Amino acid sequence: MRILLIVFTILSFLYEIITYTLIQHQRKKPLPKEVADIYPADRYQTFLAYKKDLKPIFFTRSILSTCASLIVLISPFYSLLDHPNPYIGWILTMLVILLIDQLIDLPFDYYTTFTIENRYELNHRTKKEFFKDLLISNITNGIATLLLGYLFVYICTHIESWTHHFAISYTESFLFCLGLAFVFFLLFCILQLIALGSMRLQYHFHELEEGKLRQQIWEFCKESKKKVRHIKIYDESKKSNSRNAFLLSFLGYREFGIADNFILQNKTDELYAVLLHEIGHLKHKKNIWNWLQYVWIVCFFCFLVWLIPNAHVILSLNEWILHDFHLEYTNYYLSLSCFLTLFKPILFILNLYRNYVSCKEENEADNNAVQHGYGNALIQTFKTISTDELIDVNPHPIIEFLEYDHPGMYRRISTILKEEKKRS
Repeated sequence: MRILLIVFTILSFLYEIITYTLIQHQRKKPLPKEVADIYPADRYQTFLAYKKDLKPIFFTRSILSTCASLIVLISPFYSLLDHPNPYIGWILTMLVILLIDQLIDLPFDYYTTFTIENRYELNHRTKKEFFKDLLISNITNGIATLLLGYLFVYICTHIESWTHHFAISYTESFLFCLGLAFVFFLLFCILQLIALGSMRLQYHFHELEEGKLRQQIWEFCKESKKKVRHIKIYDESKKSNSRNAFLLSFLGYREFGIADNFILQNKTDELYAVLLHEIGHLKHKKNIWNWLQYVWIVCFFCFLVWLIPNAHVILSLNEWILHDFHLEYTNYYLSLSCFLTLFKPILFILNLYRNYVSCKEENEADNNAVQHGYGNALIQTFKTISTDELIDVNPHPIIEFLEYDHPGMYRRISTILKEEKKRS
């Protein structure tokens, strides 16, 4: 198992290097005509200079992260954290790995924010705001990992007695897995609330004042059966140049979030275009691509139903982990990492499919703005945001396929132009 984890770590590093090389190669090509007017010549040189300044950060960070991962795997790291109490073992491992990650990430994040992004006028955060966001993010991630860890360890240490040493039928296993699914759904809801609370701490939200803008947005919302409850403005301008409008959705509760600098710096038609895009998501009806995603969930559920009566498979794998890492007690953090590593190829394929479906839905949502006559306004919004935020408007097709859950700017604008042509 140790060798397998080392191989996956090296492969992940090579994947990063190869994809970055493709990105660099793509930037040497001239921009397609659909996006050629986004950057004035001098601004495009600024974009290239910005990305060039980030290059050593990327390579140094990737090398250090990979080396740290390899040292953890090769050294007696997990043996030193071996503990008879599985909860303490999880917490110790989590805290040490979090500390290692921060020791690597913090200097690079700080330098990128206050040296490189300041150089290109992309950062508006103060150092106080930077460390506040970092603290909130780490606390949020820590709480989420602790909750997940406690539940995972609790289930793993009690499941044998609950199932009478795994001597249960598939029907009983099915009912048991239904119970587990419900428990993890509750945990998911709790984690979503924690993430929402984290966002509220990092940004200040206030209701959009009454007026023509608010009334028009409510008129657009009437087209969807899914109701939006609030339209709120948040203070993005104190952090960055990013100008966004998004739809927050949680268990039937929905609200629009609009960056304050979007309202101040963009035309009203451009704001309408982006909100019509979000309303397009609300109007989306499930199709075959969405239902196929649920098939994967059902397959995973069926695998769990099969696995519990056949727990010797997992127990044998866990013995392999204990032997390979010279552990006396099960480290559930390590075990979970190993299991997830084994599923990485499947998860990679599932992520490709999810990205494909997501891109189709983004194009569908864009088309909602087009059908309301705001296609050109949406294009102008994308162009303005791209040049202000120094966005890569022509990503490599392979990178776009592998990693983008939204269409790249070139493909996105091209699709909108085609829909505009059909409409006219």
